[in-house]
Amino acid sequence: MSDLEPGAPAAPPPDAPDDQGPGGIGGTGLGMAELGEYLDADCLPPNPIIDESPECQAALDGLRRMRALSLDLVDDEASRLAMPADWIARVLDGLETDLRAGRDLPLSASDPAVEITISEGAVRELVRAAGDGVPGVIVGRVQLDGDATAGEPVGVTVRISAALVRPLAELADSVRDAVNTALLTHTELAVTGIDVIVDDVHPIVTGIESGTGDGIEEES
Repeated sequence: MSDLEPGAPAAPPPDAPDDQGPGGIGGTGLGMAELGEYLDADCLPPNPIIDESPECQAALDGLRRMRALSLDLVDDEASRLAMPADWIARVLDGLETDLRAGRDLPLSASDPAVEITISEGAVRELVRAAGDGVPGVIVGRVQLDGDATAGEPVGVTVRISAALVRPLAELADSVRDAVNTALLTHTELAVTGIDVIVDDVHPIVTGIESGTGDGIEEES
């Protein structure tokens, strides 16, 4: 199902594991600000602490996707997005929260003596990457509801920031399909449903180049 009414991003559940703590992303002591600066410098000079951290690499990938979409959506001289000033901060907060490793979720192995798991954080990043791959969408938060460690049914909630490049219902359906495909391909979660919630909507406006505000119209 989808919730197409924009709203405030949900707070993390009160019992969400806080394994990241004061150690920063992946225990590196670094936050999104430092990773943003590293990305601004084209990741030079190389920083082994960042380069060898899966969590930091996932954060960098998320930052790259967000920046690429932002640039794509404001590249047209005849149109710009009407974006709330704080939407990027909200997306970054969600990204940093989702990078927490969380629980270890089991994967089946051909050898019964071998135990294979995927972290909850890795699953959230998988969902985030799938949603970010839909043109006009940036994923803000991903939440898994249910005890996947015991193979129980799991509900997935994906909160997105969407540009009105096409109808919201179509965007939400595309996000759901992309996330479902990613989870079926790379995990063994018993997913009961994928909810897509639109937290931010960015209308496309025209006539901005005149600087007068005249003739501005929304396209959806």
